[in-house]
Amino acid sequence: MISASSKLGGGPKHIFSLSTKLNNNFKIYYAMPSNEAFSNYFSENNHLEIAERKINLKDIFKVKQFVSKNDIDMIHAHGKGASVLARILKLLINKPLIYTFHGIHLECHNLLARNLYKFFELTTGFIDTCKIFVSKSESNYAKKFRIYNGKNYKIINNGVANKKIKNFEKLNIRKKQENKIKVITICRFVKQKNIEEILSIAKELEDIQFLILGNGPLWKNINFLIIKNKLKNILLIGESTNVFNYLYDSDIFLSTSLYEGLPISVLEAMSVGLPIVASNVVGNCDAIEHEKEGYLYTLNNVSMASKYISLLAKNYSKRSGMGKQSFQRQRKLFQVDLMIQKHMNLYNDVFNEFYN
Repeated sequence: MISASSKLGGGPKHIFSLSTKLNNNFKIYYAMPSNEAFSNYFSENNHLEIAERKINLKDIFKVKQFVSKNDIDMIHAHGKGASVLARILKLLINKPLIYTFHGIHLECHNLLARNLYKFFELTTGFIDTCKIFVSKSESNYAKKFRIYNGKNYKIINNGVANKKIKNFEKLNIRKKQENKIKVITICRFVKQKNIEEILSIAKELEDIQFLILGNGPLWKNINFLIIKNKLKNILLIGESTNVFNYLYDSDIFLSTSLYEGLPISVLEAMSVGLPIVASNVVGNCDAIEHEKEGYLYTLNNVSMASKYISLLAKNYSKRSGMGKQSFQRQRKLFQVDLMIQKHMNLYNDVFNEFYN
């Protein structure tokens, strides 16, 4: 498993969900930056530390030696940075390479950067033995913008562990304002997550409490905007090792992302029976169906998002009903065991075709 990032988020969660479940059938190694939060997965024998979001010759040759030393049979790259390293590696040592996109980053870049990315994928993407898209809409997006040629790929939905359905008896994490409806967001503080839109929504819904869990480079900027705009109904919680305590203590999950692959945080919220309000973008539109498990709103349409949150906040029956549908959809389509089985089948197919 190669990743150029070890920041807490959906990518690493996906990697470690895979590795934990696949461990009985495959011996898993990691080439990725260190993070104390993942120390339980790493050992001196199975982990090679590489630079955070940087590609350099030193890491390329370190990974090459690591693969040779441990007689590794297959490479699985996660995310754009890892794909660069892994494709160079495959040219040096001919091993099967699987690449998972985890979200396609076009909206957050200028025209030059977007064209360079598309050029990179079109000129080097043939190196991959197989590509994985984590949702159907991600695959369609890649085809639409000609990021790949439509060959040698699989769609494998992200999956999360099943949790008990949300219990509306509060856990009293916060004693104050206990009667307020609570809207929760769990995300990294990066441009992709469009957090300023949460602030705009909260400004329209002063009687609703908004919680934002996570950290990242934009945290100080978001905190400054909250203070500047005197938004009293937003709490920045920071990173948490047990997000489910907060999910169980909340009423609605909100995602304002510019794009996703298939968001782990949304799937986790569904697994405890929360209704979802989400931007109608790649990934989010696979997770929920509009007016069934929640609502999809037009990106940047703050009044539409506010209206949907208000509808759920005022109607317990609707909130509860959509939450139960959310719970059932996660069980049907986005279970971690389904994700694992499909990866296991793909690994075996790729291995047998390459080595036989």
